[in-house]
Amino acid sequence: MRNYIIKSFLALACLAMVSMPLSAQKGKGGGGGGGGCAVVATPMLSTATASPGTMIGVFSRVGNCSSGKQRYTVTVTAMSSCGAETVIASAVIAFNGGEYKLISTTYAIAPDTCLGPSTVSVSVDGGGTVLASDSTILTIQ
Repeated sequence: MRNYIIKSFLALACLAMVSMPLSAQKGKGGGGGGGGCAVVATPMLSTATASPGTMIGVFSRVGNCSSGKQRYTVTVTAMSSCGAETVIASAVIAFNGGEYKLISTTYAIAPDTCLGPSTVSVSVDGGGTVLASDSTILTIQ
């Protein structure tokens, strides 16, 4: 029974890694000495619609698809429908070769934010080059 559970878990982990859309795997180059390769999964939000002043959770999976250790700057931003950009979080994170990490953060939508679609993005920068990014829409109403 234990072997069955372990094999099931490993199969699920492999499936999760393979199911990463190719569109999320971008660029090679940059990234702390030697070529960098990063992957960002489409961010997930705690809610699809929110009002100004509401707290929102942002979740994404970020990975190093190169074989060597890398240090990447992972940044989460929001762009309102009227073009105001907010940096929600930014951190330098060290990755081993092939390592993936779940990133999560929360932020309060500004009380004076424009109503309409807002774009929440996660990007990975390696040595001044954006290696991967993806975004999702949050509707402010």
